[in-house]
Amino acid sequence: MKYDSQYYMLKESGRATDYMLDKIEGSDEGLGHLMSLWPLKRHVIGLGRVGISEGNRAKFQPCDYHETAEQLVSEKFRQVLALFNLPGVDFYQTNIVNGDKIWSEHYYMHIWNHHQAINKKRSEILGTYVGDRFTLLKLSLDEKVLDQVPLDKRLVFTLEEKPVFLFHESVVAALSAADLSGLGFRRVDDWFIGSAFEVDDVIDDDL
Repeated sequence: MKYDSQYYMLKESGRATDYMLDKIEGSDEGLGHLMSLWPLKRHVIGLGRVGISEGNRAKFQPCDYHETAEQLVSEKFRQVLALFNLPGVDFYQTNIVNGDKIWSEHYYMHIWNHHQAINKKRSEILGTYVGDRFTLLKLSLDEKVLDQVPLDKRLVFTLEEKPVFLFHESVVAALSAADLSGLGFRRVDDWFIGSAFEVDDVIDDDL
């Protein structure tokens, strides 16, 4: 259980939760594969485009993190992660469009560094592990798996079994120190399926 206290899940927080952003016409079709566990460099040749589907358009100002169907981050966020030289983490420039306003310093984040790291005895699921046909209710990480992976190869990764992105505490500390807006974190050992409605462990509240 030692890794359950070292890893966090990223979530939307503060002002960002007042809006819902989605891909719009003109977004590169290759960005529809952002949940894939393989690189997309050959599939994405153009820019991404997102628009506001819910929220007060007149008051919109982009945050450093927006939770769309994928993960939309600012240049400032990207620069923090760049310091770690993360394997299997790519960024694709994506414009936020709101009427005649365009914000161009944002990116879709694609995390294809993955590990089969769910501890099946301690985690709780609804469904079956066979064919990964389950909903994750509570997560515990498998130390036998992660012990075999050097730290620099697992600072940020996604679970191979489910599209859950995990951030090591050292990366969380760097993101928290960067004064970013729109994001919060919940530690794995404090996460459960309903925890999205509770206060974060680490949060930059930009309200």
